[in-house]
Amino acid sequence: MNSSPPTRGSEGWSRVLAARDRFVDAARVAGPDAPTLCSGWTVRHLVGHLLTLRRDPLSWPGVAFPPLAALTERRMDAATASGFEEALGRLAGRSPFMPLVFDTPRSAWGHHLGEYAVHTEDIVRANALPITPLDDATLVALWRRSVVVARQLHRRAGRGLVLTWPAAGLEARALPGVMTDHVVGSPLELLVWAHRGPEAADVRVVRAP
Repeated sequence: MNSSPPTRGSEGWSRVLAARDRFVDAARVAGPDAPTLCSGWTVRHLVGHLLTLRRDPLSWPGVAFPPLAALTERRMDAATASGFEEALGRLAGRSPFMPLVFDTPRSAWGHHLGEYAVHTEDIVRANALPITPLDDATLVALWRRSVVVARQLHRRAGRGLVLTWPAAGLEARALPGVMTDHVVGSPLELLVWAHRGPEAADVRVVRAP
């Protein structure tokens, strides 16, 4: 599989690159030792995480397989060992494509956009940084991604799930079920909710009795 994404101006990837740059800016403002919404992780950990997702296959099994999580964290530490600013420079200056995503570069951009967006919010919300401004096209892309992530991360709850974006008049059923919960908010808030829960996101959750 070709591991290089399409060029900056191609469909979708311009938004990924912008999201990557927003992450780098937030990380730089917060600093390496600032907290994040990822329990136990500082900003430095998040930078190492994104670097290893892109270029360190030895770290990948520990992302989904807890017994190997310690190896993944050691590889994350190694990714930033040369210095925080140098690590940010590598993150900002190289392709954002993550081969761990088993999809073609052309169609994988939605996953990448969501990854950078949620980790930016992990920094922004934990450190009271300014709200992230997003254009309409990025919001639409994050809406689509939020439905996918909600389906993946909440399917074990055993309940139906519907997401609603009121400002756009959009609603999507993420999971089937008789007992259906409704989560209402903007695309970025729905994405953060899917990853981090209602305490981290500005959403309204209506749970079926």
